[in-house]
Amino acid sequence: MKNFVRQFSVKQIVLSDVFLTAPLALALILAPESIARWAGGPGATFYLVVGIALLLWCVDMAAMAMNERWLEKYFNLMIAGDVIWSLLSLALMVWFAQSLQPLGWVLFALNVLVPLDMAWMKRVAAGKPNQPAFR
Repeated sequence: MKNFVRQFSVKQIVLSDVFLTAPLALALILAPESIARWAGGPGATFYLVVGIALLLWCVDMAAMAMNERWLEKYFNLMIAGDVIWSLLSLALMVWFAQSLQPLGWVLFALNVLVPLDMAWMKRVAAGKPNQPAFR
């Protein structure tokens, strides 16, 4: 699996993270009341705030992917942000466990698993083995 991930650049992985996260963020922003009704849990305001935070994170990652210096400078911070988001989502999932409906479980599970997977993929892609020099 690591060899498959190493075929992609860090920029490609960051942009794929944006394309995975942006639809979820837009859905949370455009229909927080419906999602709150179907997902249970904390309520529409919470889902709206999470959607805005996710959208801002997407804009930030897209800007970093377009600027190589920023990507190199803030790479570890981006991975730390993914891991922190996952841990926070896990904590909230446990906190609201009694009131979550099946859609809520899916949303929280996605917010735990996708950022952890993306952090792992970014780390693997950045740690490409050195290619032997041609002689």
